Amino acid sequence: MGATSWYSEPMKHCDDRRSLLFRGEVLGGNSRINGMIYTRGSIGDYETWASTGHPEWAYEKVLPYFVKAETAMSRPKSYYRGDSAMGFGVIDDTNSPEALCDGISTLDSTVDENRQRVSTLEAYLPLKTTLERADNLSICTGVVVGRINFSASEVGHCAEQVTFQKACAEWDKVFSVKVKKEVVVSSGALGSPQILMLRYVRCLLSGEGSTYCLDKLILALLKAVLDLVNTWNNMVSRLYEIYQALAIPVAWEVPVTASLSTLAISPFRGALEFFKYVFFRKGILSLPIQVLSLFVRDSSLDDETATLLDGGMDNDTCTPGFKIRLPDLEIMPLAVSAVDDLEEHKLYFSKIGVFTLLATLLRPKSRGTVRLGSSNPHDRPKVNLGLLNDPTDFALARKAVRLALKLGDAMKAQNFPLLRGVSVPDSDKSRDNMDKFIRHRARTTYHYSSTCRMASEFDTHAPGVVDDSLRVHGTSNLRVCDASIFPQIIASHLMAPVVMVAEKCASMIKGV
Repeated sequence: MGATSWYSEPMKHCDDRRSLLFRGEVLGGNSRINGMIYTRGSIGDYETWASTGHPEWAYEKVLPYFVKAETAMSRPKSYYRGDSAMGFGVIDDTNSPEALCDGISTLDSTVDENRQRVSTLEAYLPLKTTLERADNLSICTGVVVGRINFSASEVGHCAEQVTFQKACAEWDKVFSVKVKKEVVVSSGALGSPQILMLRYVRCLLSGEGSTYCLDKLILALLKAVLDLVNTWNNMVSRLYEIYQALAIPVAWEVPVTASLSTLAISPFRGALEFFKYVFFRKGILSLPIQVLSLFVRDSSLDDETATLLDGGMDNDTCTPGFKIRLPDLEIMPLAVSAVDDLEEHKLYFSKIGVFTLLATLLRPKSRGTVRLGSSNPHDRPKVNLGLLNDPTDFALARKAVRLALKLGDAMKAQNFPLLRGVSVPDSDKSRDNMDKFIRHRARTTYHYSSTCRMASEFDTHAPGVVDDSLRVHGTSNLRVCDASIFPQIIASHLMAPVVMVAEKCASMIKGV
């Protein structure tokens, strides 16, 4: 399916573990390999973007692009939808602007009426459309972008050529495409910064000036004494930061029949479910891996016990008011182990039934970075996830784990067969033991964003890479269009916001 993976840099604050990174290197990108969850985020997410200097990205401005991009088959028609439980309330529709900040919700998923995945490839470039546009559309698969070459102009550097090579590193022939109008980089939050950095490596080698290059005198001195990659890392120490959710799997053993492990452990059950899906579009395989979530604000829970406070869930929606309200935590119920140690999974978790509550911090303060592995475009970028590098995240992580444990206790009380804990803190739930468990289990949710964030290039907090039109600062015809441009991460899953960005980018390019 085009899913590729490599390991992150050692996570300093997570016992120096390395975490697997996944990317969809295929037409349709990550929408071909993701969990098919379609959540836009809260209205407060986009009002936050607007309040930080991006008024054209406020909720009312981006809503038309959400509506344009979807056909809602399981929701009633309304102005905000497209037509092309355990003490917590129920959120009828997470994508409604009136959705509660605290509550349990059944999630929308990107499937069609036949329960088949609908990726952005099937939605926007089906075979019929591809054939109709054959005269004006060229698709090159199995290649990697080398760099974007520029010429100087009065309005900024103008992209004039894109070079690319075969994805097979043994082929050293370089191809090139001449730019007539614009270049749009859409390589994801890990790939887009790599392409831009490869361009600026060329700046260092040639002495060419740009927004992010030092002036030529200083550049000449640096080139004489510093290694190329280290020089670049120093220059961009606050560029290309990763904003991402952080998760801790809290898991119990369950009967194999109550877990997705049954498909692997029992060949007969696996074959039966495959038959049911292929011929009747029913059964386990007709459902996404996650169908519901619990969203909750930090302020709604007691700091020490994670108990829902009296009046904590005050039916506040995420609609902006005096204070923009956003959920801080998401608890994802999953019928798999959700640990990111593949060896541990193979040796242990794959042989038993497992149920997990993935306790997720939606907007942690910890930041990671993307850096070049080398000047060779075939090499993967070096990704430092930076999990827990901001110590203030531990308090919320402890609260998230305690909430997951409380939910587990409530499930046991309702006779759900949680047999024993397999990824839970020690019985001594002191702060030190909780933090030890969190460091051992903390993982990414693969929701990488903001590495080419939309912000001023002179932002003192973190320099931006693109402006509100998604143009790279200092260029006249180069845009970035993917999750990397988010000014801040969305407090939800990211596929729907990325599609919205693409729709809005297309409109800006067409001038409508």
